Order: sequence, then structure tokens, then C-alpha cells
Amino acid sequence: MPATARDCDGWPAEMDPELLEKIEALRCAFDRPIIITSGVRCERRNAEVGGIENSWHLSGHAADLYCPGVPCDEVAAVARTLGLGVIEYPYQQFDHVEIWR
Repeated sequence: MPATARDCDGWPAEMDPELLEKIEALRCAFDRPIIITSGVRCERRNAEVGGIENSWHLSGHAADLYCPGVPCDEVAAVARTLGLGVIEYPYQQFDHVEIWR
């Protein structure tokens, strides 16, 4: 059975406030909602979704997201101007954004 938030024994971290501010700036740039499909993950959930061992998701410094009606490459381009690291997943129609600490 897949892990859910209920299955984890507590979050390993909180979302980085600066990352959240940059995601809000991204939302404002498009004047549309930004849907975060994955934020902070526990190690168990990270392994289930195929995340790398030292994923930025584990420390709250990454999020997977999309903006309905906006192509992922456009979201990625604006995210980069905001200083975010970006990995594009065009076939899955989302972007991974991260802030390095």
C-alpha cells in the first residue's frame, strides 16, 4: 500500500519560507494558482516516489508544482528568474523547483 502523510512518523522539516515566498511570486507572475503536488517528504515517501537519497524535498527546500493553463517551460523560465533551481518534467507536466541552502 502506498505511503501517505499519515504513514510517516512526522515531517523531517518545514517548507523553507524563502521557497514559499518565491512560489508565491511565481503565482503572482502568472496571476493563476500554483498547484504543489509534492513538498516536504519523509524518507519513506521519498523512496516510494523514486526521489534521490539526499533529495531537497527531505529538508523542505524543494517542491514539485504546476500552473494550470501555463506550459511547464514557461513556469520554469519564470522560476529561474526568481533564483530557483528548476528541473523540468514536460512529459509529466510539472516542474521541480528548489532553493539551495
